Amino acid sequence: MSRTKTLALLIGLGLTLAACATETNTTVFVPVIAPTPPSSLTPQPIMLFNQTKDGRKLFTLDAEFPYCDVETGKLIVVPRWYVTDFASVPWYGQGFVDPQGPTARAAIVHDWLYTIGEPGKREEADAIFLRAMLKYGVPPFQAKIAYQAVRLGGEKGYGLPTDWRFIDPKRQDLVQAAPFAKPRTGMVRYLPKCQGFGALIHSGWRAYPIKTAPIVAPPPVIVTKTPLDQVKAKLPFGLDKKK
Repeated sequence: MSRTKTLALLIGLGLTLAACATETNTTVFVPVIAPTPPSSLTPQPIMLFNQTKDGRKLFTLDAEFPYCDVETGKLIVVPRWYVTDFASVPWYGQGFVDPQGPTARAAIVHDWLYTIGEPGKREEADAIFLRAMLKYGVPPFQAKIAYQAVRLGGEKGYGLPTDWRFIDPKRQDLVQAAPFAKPRTGMVRYLPKCQGFGALIHSGWRAYPIKTAPIVAPPPVIVTKTPLDQVKAKLPFGLDKKK
């Protein structure tokens, strides 16, 4: 492949990988092909929507997705109902990067960091993306192509307000309100070398606890007595029954 064609492929991949943004109402699962377990320690279900954007399928997370980057010590947690397109790759690039293969988990984290768009942190977000791909078993050659693609074409997709989207997969026709205000950074906790990450997740810890509506007891039934009820109450026991 000539240098010109390679550059064109990388730019095309970058423009699509940078996007964050659904078809049949079917539950699908991100394949866990990587030799290492997913960062959440359990497979995360992804709901496939009945809508697309620019021909790309959109997904929403059915549960929050935590990831810890060993080099920076940053614990990043992507909240449930966040809308992502994984690493959307055009048909001519799917021979290099499988958008729903092991790249997908790394792309979820990358999409989230791009959605937040912390100033001056795009290069770090791309580096985290590269390390996450390698962790999840993406071949180094493919990982480097995807990384170079976002470095070349990701700037336009960094920090876009339209990517701040949350949708309940059970109510796909409605856009849900964000569970919290848009943070300034993607890091929710600092864990040097990610020490204690597995134990933290196993403990049931959640970065964004699910809020449940309080149970409201029904109001007490108030029985209003009529004047006739008051008269009956004064009658001798059983007198009113004979009548």
